[in-house]
Amino acid sequence: MNYTWTVYLFVLVLIIKTTICLEDLLDEYVKHIDEINKVSTANNQRFRNNLESSNRIKFHQRLKKSLNLRRKRHTETANNDFNQWTHAEFLDKNKEVMLKWQPRHQEILFRVEAKTRGYVGIGFSPNGGMEGADIVLGWIDDRTSKAYLMDCHGGSKNQGSAPIRDEIDNYRLMAGIQNDTHTIIEFRRALDTCDPDDYVLGLNTVRIIWALHDKDPHLGAEMVYHEERRGSQSLHLLGPPPISKPDDSYQTRQWDVTLKNFEVKDDTTYWCKIFKAPVLQQKHHIVGYEPLIGPNHTSFVHHMLLHECEIPYNMPSIRKWEEFTKENGRPCYSPEMPIEWEKCLTPLVAWAVGSRGENIPKHVGLPLASKSPSYYMLEVHFDNPSMKRVVDTSGLRLHYTHKLRSNEGGFLVAGVTISPLHLVPPQQPEYKSGGYCSMDCTREVLPRDGINVVSVLLHSHLAGRKLKLRHIRGDRELAPIAQDDHYDFNYQQARSLWQEVKILPGDGLITECTYSTLNRKKPTLGGYSTREEMCLAFVLHYPRTQLAGCYSMPPIKYFFDNMGVKEFYEKNMTDIENMFLHGIPETTATPALSTTSLFPPYRPGDENSIEANQKAIIALQNAREFTEGDTSAGLGPLDRLIIKEPLEFQNKSFMSHLQSLPYNETLLTKRIEEYFYHGLHLTFCRKRDDSLAM
Repeated sequence: MNYTWTVYLFVLVLIIKTTICLEDLLDEYVKHIDEINKVSTANNQRFRNNLESSNRIKFHQRLKKSLNLRRKRHTETANNDFNQWTHAEFLDKNKEVMLKWQPRHQEILFRVEAKTRGYVGIGFSPNGGMEGADIVLGWIDDRTSKAYLMDCHGGSKNQGSAPIRDEIDNYRLMAGIQNDTHTIIEFRRALDTCDPDDYVLGLNTVRIIWALHDKDPHLGAEMVYHEERRGSQSLHLLGPPPISKPDDSYQTRQWDVTLKNFEVKDDTTYWCKIFKAPVLQQKHHIVGYEPLIGPNHTSFVHHMLLHECEIPYNMPSIRKWEEFTKENGRPCYSPEMPIEWEKCLTPLVAWAVGSRGENIPKHVGLPLASKSPSYYMLEVHFDNPSMKRVVDTSGLRLHYTHKLRSNEGGFLVAGVTISPLHLVPPQQPEYKSGGYCSMDCTREVLPRDGINVVSVLLHSHLAGRKLKLRHIRGDRELAPIAQDDHYDFNYQQARSLWQEVKILPGDGLITECTYSTLNRKKPTLGGYSTREEMCLAFVLHYPRTQLAGCYSMPPIKYFFDNMGVKEFYEKNMTDIENMFLHGIPETTATPALSTTSLFPPYRPGDENSIEANQKAIIALQNAREFTEGDTSAGLGPLDRLIIKEPLEFQNKSFMSHLQSLPYNETLLTKRIEEYFYHGLHLTFCRKRDDSLAM
């Protein structure tokens, strides 16, 4: 038993010692763990610090990279500014306001660069004035450099001239900056905002109004409209991007065709001068042209045409044309103009007031000097109602190259024959005239594959409001080739087409003009003065064909019959037709008319010729009692036609009868419009060699 207890005691002592050792070991372990934790905590802190530092470095690196990318994009945007803004025009002569824009599907983007540190106003106006205009004002706050944009509209006359803020903002500010001299604002808007205070932007001519102020407006205060630094400029906003001038690879040269110190003194002057083309060893192509207007003469030059001259190539003829080139010129289509100049019929290029000229698409060229020597006639129309005396040196600059383009183009003139039988009644909000290019004409002259229309210059005078070139195929009317429902006489820029239009043999064309004569008391007749009227379309197309002009007019007997006149004293309708169409003198006329023809004699077929009609107008101008542009003074021959039948108009001159009609009666004017638009027409199909195709 003693042995047993001894064993128990030994085991107990062993357990106690072991426990004490384990406790010591545990204490040591705990101390060790504490040391490890301290080291780990320090290491973790250092790791976290390093991690945060690394993240900060990476963040700054990413930020720097992002800023550099933004700067690069901004630089690229600035460098590509011309590409971004597809159109650009100065709105003023001093080049203080530049408007850039880019049409998109249902919206349009604008950029205004104005020489002011105050606000700039841009508006879209129906007539070039403040009343009823859609206006946007933009400025940069001088203190905060923040850009502002305000959607406004012009009030009525009773509301004053200050812009009125719209209830709904339909303009969206994109960007705005300001430097020491200029304010730049970029904004966008929908083409049609469906807001009655906003202007619907479309394919029509748009009158852009602008105004600059030298100070920023006070928010909430009434806007001030600047009376001095303002103006207007008409533009085609939705046309295709303008064609740039050919680069150096085309090796283009210039030919300036200008008058030499010509004195302008009369009200309306048509002046013609013959030029010899540069001596070229081969045919060249004209790739663009622009006007050269004499200093301060912009308001006098109405239009310029450069005609090709079809001449016989023999030595006597060439010597005569060489002498023509040495002259200063002659009055166009007058008795002073040599008969040989009548061979200068087909327009090579056409320019009208307000146009910058035209660069021809890169696949089309206009032929220059296809024969040597080649002669051309420059026709310049001066409109000088104030009768000022000025010396003019205006003309055209042609850009041409020996690198021929793939297609040869030309101009076709369509519309209403220019004559006194083109009647526009007074006191009319809208009155339509139409000139027909017949299906038979295009079927006879155009090639089997037709022609491709590149651009169209629509032309009328001061009463013109809406112009359209309609396109007929079979019994169906296609979309208009060109149309302008807000025509501006002072902005006659050719309309480039987004897509070329094909005119096929057998197609018909109708040149339609809508006039407004509410402020006129007397009828307006067709003629060459800007106070008379025209209705024409100059169609640039390819391939070039023999067709030069395609016009129409009412038959003479039909015209008088529909104006209520059946018979004149001493003249039957055949005599009058001969007078109007061929200038044949009357054998039974009164003494005043027996010795001279009412119209100068010219060949059958000249009834559709612009030139021949101009000769007729010159004859009218030279006739007694004729005053240009004032129908109350009579138009010579028309005033001398004395009515015999019907009895109610008996013994009245035709002009007196024409002026006394009750044009304020809608039924009468609508009937006249119907007769002369949709009624009978004489249609003419004239070729470049001055012959009739039909």
